[in-house]
Order: sequence, then C-alpha cells, then structure tokens
Amino acid sequence: MKESWKPCPMFCPNCGSLNYGYKSEDEKIKYECVKCKVKFVRVQKGRRHDTIDLFSPHGQEVLI
Repeated sequence: MKESWKPCPMFCPNCGSLNYGYKSEDEKIKYECVKCKVKFVRVQKGRRHDTIDLFSPHGQEVLI
C-alpha cells in the first residue's frame, strides 16, 4: 500500500493565520492553529462543498 501525504493549507476561520493539515484515511483534514490554538476539522463533501467544525481550546468560552 502506497501512502501519499499531501499538505492542505487553510486560513484559520478564527484569527486568519495560515495553517497546514494532512488528510487522514477517512478523508478528514485536521488542523490546529499555532496562534490561537483553535482546532478545526475539514471534511470535503464534494468538489465545491466543505464542512468545517471548530473546537475552542480548553478553558475558553464561546461568545454568541
């Protein structure tokens, strides 16, 4: 089995800094922002449709 790791760049939706993640076997791309420590998971649903789940760092509250 040949594995090919390809970096996937994405700007942080929280602070705007550039981050790099790698695809897992289940087609999820996991990132962790080096600036604000937010973790986010990107799932590609189709050619033009992505879903992004944001997770705040431990100890921070979500502002609505």
